[in-house]
Amino acid sequence: MKHRYWQQVIWVLWTILIIMLPVSTLPLVRKLTGASSVAPAALLPLIPLAVLLIPLLIWNKSRLPVHVKPVLLFFLFALSTIALAFLQPLPAFKQHSAVSAGAAGAATLLIGLLFFIVSVSLPNNRIKIEKTLRLVNWSGLVLVAWSIFQVLVVPRVPIIDSISKIVQPYLSPTRLLEERMQGFASEPSWLAHMLNLVYLAYWLAASYTKTTVHNFRLGKFTFENLLAAFGVVVLVGTLSRGGLLAFVLVAGLIFILLNLKLIRALIEKVSGKYRLAAAISLVAALLLVYLAALGAGLWAWSRIDPRMETVFDFSRGNESTIIDYADNLRFGERIVYWQTGWNIFNDHPLIVVCVGYSGFYFPQYLPDIGWELTETRNLLFRSQGLLNIKNLWARLLAETGLIGFALFVSFLVLFGFTSAEMVKYGSGIRRTLGFMGIFMLVALIAEEFSVDSFALPYLWFTMGLVVAGWRWYTPENGGENG
Repeated sequence: MKHRYWQQVIWVLWTILIIMLPVSTLPLVRKLTGASSVAPAALLPLIPLAVLLIPLLIWNKSRLPVHVKPVLLFFLFALSTIALAFLQPLPAFKQHSAVSAGAAGAATLLIGLLFFIVSVSLPNNRIKIEKTLRLVNWSGLVLVAWSIFQVLVVPRVPIIDSISKIVQPYLSPTRLLEERMQGFASEPSWLAHMLNLVYLAYWLAASYTKTTVHNFRLGKFTFENLLAAFGVVVLVGTLSRGGLLAFVLVAGLIFILLNLKLIRALIEKVSGKYRLAAAISLVAALLLVYLAALGAGLWAWSRIDPRMETVFDFSRGNESTIIDYADNLRFGERIVYWQTGWNIFNDHPLIVVCVGYSGFYFPQYLPDIGWELTETRNLLFRSQGLLNIKNLWARLLAETGLIGFALFVSFLVLFGFTSAEMVKYGSGIRRTLGFMGIFMLVALIAEEFSVDSFALPYLWFTMGLVVAGWRWYTPENGGENG
């Protein structure tokens, strides 16, 4: 009886975690943790959930999947770098101490690890996996509905606008924007990040495989079909360039998969000796069509988003650097941060600067052009916080070196093979989870060029859920055809 009650409490906490997943920076969590920006609301149920679940896993001598090993190796290595930081001289940066920076770095690593272990362990049978996916859908519905409501209704109805200004400080430290959708996130790019790595990854996968975890439809459309359509609308409404690029990559992959099906179907109708010529012609025609569509899409985007209005302006191309062109598109600062991270890594490929400490090295390794950018100067001279690289890949290289980068990438490769295996050999929901993992990985390549925190739960939640599906959603465990 006690064990059953324990399980019920754990599931309630898991439900709350998924419901809170869309809130990226809860002021209450910021106050409790002292975090400056990343403070996911899901951290509130995560801590008691981990306290209850991990002892249960140890008591039952539960074997974790092989994917946990490279994750643990990465996190242990990353944590060891923090200890090494005290054995080497650290450049002074304002009033920041090595202890506080190390504690913050360790906390972000621990949060990411806990999100993964909980997500990979808790949905441990078919019923729980399907319940989890339904919770993802319902929380995603609230997120999408609020994002649309926020832009279309809130600024236009005075009483609702007044109420939102009272409620918003309890949900996010930033004000609601009138021209860009941001949902419950502190900024639109983070909304795009969670959409690409969790919600759209599943909704697009379910739409592609024609599966659903619900018993109702709206005509011919599943709940996931409708959520995918509105999710894309919200993603476009964020005007997040990194988020839109990530979606374009995923959409491109889906188009390729659909086109391969189309090409195979059409070629089968052509006689044998003409099949090669037909295949080449079809591929060439499709490439031209999609390149034209991409160009038209970029042009339309440049008309909608003022930050991209000069995307086709190459008039200074012979005279200016890449950074100049990027600055012309209003993301020159990001390029500078990435270059700073690369410069740090270039000098510390093995003896790393350690997790959480790259900000101390910014003045030393900042490119000359960086001192000319207003945002960079403001952060260096007026802001009290440590600067961050704003790029997970550059941060991994700068703070964990070749070893940490290799460990993290090895985990992603293993996860990719797992997802591909589920796609190739699975069916129904299991195959859908495989595609969810692949779509998330593709989006991750672009998304992590603008996000560098380990503490945001979206990456770890999706990877944990997909691995749980690989482990538990099998015929032997009552899954598809079980």
